[in-house]
Amino acid sequence: MINHNQLRCFWAVARAGGVHRASEQLHLTPQTLSGQISRLEATLGVQLFERTGRRLILTEAGRMALSYAEEIFGASLELEEML
Repeated sequence: MINHNQLRCFWAVARAGGVHRASEQLHLTPQTLSGQISRLEATLGVQLFERTGRRLILTEAGRMALSYAEEIFGASLELEEML
């Protein structure tokens, strides 16, 4: 089963364009975010990012996962606004 905290970390990194920026936004260490993403990749059995030095590029699976994460967390934000 997918851990939503790990998915949220992945979503934040993908949207921010990198671990460092996402870590500042979420007030988490870059190591924590990297660990969460690694665990999510292990759970899913796919690589979500291609790591080229310090640069992260979404893989095909990563783009698909990002699309679902956008729907999940977009709906969550919409619910917060409605309530």
